[in-house]
Formats: sequence, C-alpha cells, structure tokens
Amino acid sequence: MSTMVLKESGKAVTTHNTSSEKNGQASYLAILIVQLGDRYSQRHRYTWEDKAIDMLRVIQLNTLEDRIVTDKGEWDQAVRFFEASVKEKLNLTENTMAEMFGPSAWQRWTQWKYATDEQQKRRNVKGELDKILVSDSKHPPTLSYDELTTVRKNLQRAGLEVDTEYIRETWYPVYRRHFLQQALLRAYDGRKAYYLYVTQNRDRGDCTLNVNDIILFWRIQQVMKVTTNALRQQVINREARRLDKEIKAVLDEYSEDEDKKIQLLTGKRVSLAEELLRVRKIQERLEEFINALNKEK
Repeated sequence: MSTMVLKESGKAVTTHNTSSEKNGQASYLAILIVQLGDRYSQRHRYTWEDKAIDMLRVIQLNTLEDRIVTDKGEWDQAVRFFEASVKEKLNLTENTMAEMFGPSAWQRWTQWKYATDEQQKRRNVKGELDKILVSDSKHPPTLSYDELTTVRKNLQRAGLEVDTEYIRETWYPVYRRHFLQQALLRAYDGRKAYYLYVTQNRDRGDCTLNVNDIILFWRIQQVMKVTTNALRQQVINREARRLDKEIKAVLDEYSEDEDKKIQLLTGKRVSLAEELLRVRKIQERLEEFINALNKEK
C-alpha cells in the first residue's frame, strides 16, 4: 500500500509540474518520490502489525453479531446494495444463457439471428427444466435422480438423446437465473418493508416478509464501514508514523550516496544554483585580491 502511495504521489507531482518543466523548472521532487517508492518496494519491510490485524478481526466479529436494523437510511442502503449485487449477477447469468441457448425469438425475428444445432438442443433441454421450476418455485439447487430420468425420457420421446451430465450443465444457469429473479423480487418487496419489520417482533422472526437477505447485506455493509473506519484510524494514528520513519531512513541513506544525489538533484534549477555558487566563489576571490592590492598600496 505504501509503495503505491509513493508512486501515485510521484505521478501527481509530475503531472502538476508539467507546465513548470516547460519553463525550465525540474520536477526533481517527483523523481525523488518515485525513486523512494521503488527502493521501498524492494525492501519489502513494511507490514501491518499483528496486533492491528487481531483488533480488526475482533471488531468485525462484534459487528456481525448485531442483527437488528434500527435506522431507515441504513435499511434503504442495504436494499440498494442487495438489489445492485443481484442485478450484477443476473446480468452475467443472462449473458451466459444467451451464449448457451442462442438468440431469443424477438432477436431472431428482428435481427435475423439464428441458433446453432447445439443451442437448439440446449433449448429443448431448457424447456423441460422450466416445467420443473414452474411446478415448484422453491425447488432446491440440484435435480433429483427421478427428475433427471423424467427429463431424459421426455427428450427421448422427442427424438433427442442426452445424458444426465448434459442435463445438469443446462440446469445450473437455468436455476441460477430463477434463484436470482426470486431474490430480486425479495429486494423489491424489501423497499417498503422496514416499518413492518420494526413494528413486529424482530428477534423472534415474526415478520411476515422474508427480510433475511436484506439483514445479511446490512450486516455486510456494517462490517465494511467499521473496517474502513478502523483502517483509517490505524493509518492515521500508527502506520503513518511508521511509514514516515521508514522514509526518513531511506532519505538518510540517499544523503550519504553522492551518485544518488547527483542522479536525483538534476535540472536547470540545480545547474543555476551551482553556477551561482561558482560565481559567488569567484567574487569572493576577487574581493580578497582587491583587498590584498589595497593593503600593498
């Protein structure tokens, strides 16, 4: 993390000093920061303290123990988090199914797309699997042996030979989409379920709506919040000071390396300073020479 911060800082300084470089000013500060980042990453000596990790684990576990949502705003955030997560997985599943089963009827009519023989075969299997989900909306995630046998025999009557593994491969995305659609409906119902959740006995689970998903995502969100706050405090209070000591140690090493100082401290600013130093020395010599002449006279 510290190495990335140093490198990003170097890039930021370089970008900020682009116009200055055109005017003859060297961005030696950016070069120095990047060099520090590279040197620091090679050492691999910066690590989080074990005590901080253990403390963070305790905070997370204590947060997970809380199962009661007491704020409407946090409830709404959890619902949006739940809904966004389900929609993301549902879109991925829809894309997988589009590749597996080919274009829909609307796409075939409007976009002149056609399904391959393999995709048509998958469609036939999907038709039999859809019947199972229609008859049992709360079907478990796996097919029983009897269901596999029934599907295979129905396809045989239609002149299609498939094995059970082929049916299972088709079943996974079909059931996944069905499961995610049911979860999305629960997310929609949860938008207005907070007051019902509050007024009924939450500890005994007497709420008529299934809000377990929302509570789970609320708990995940709370863990993320306390983890972020704990890490921020850790960085501010302790890790920043540790990092500062490490950087000072690297700078001390560079201060004793003449080649490194020559490599880093370059540019028109440095050249001008060196020229001024030489001019000042010449002026001092001239003043000494003039004073010596005046004394002889």
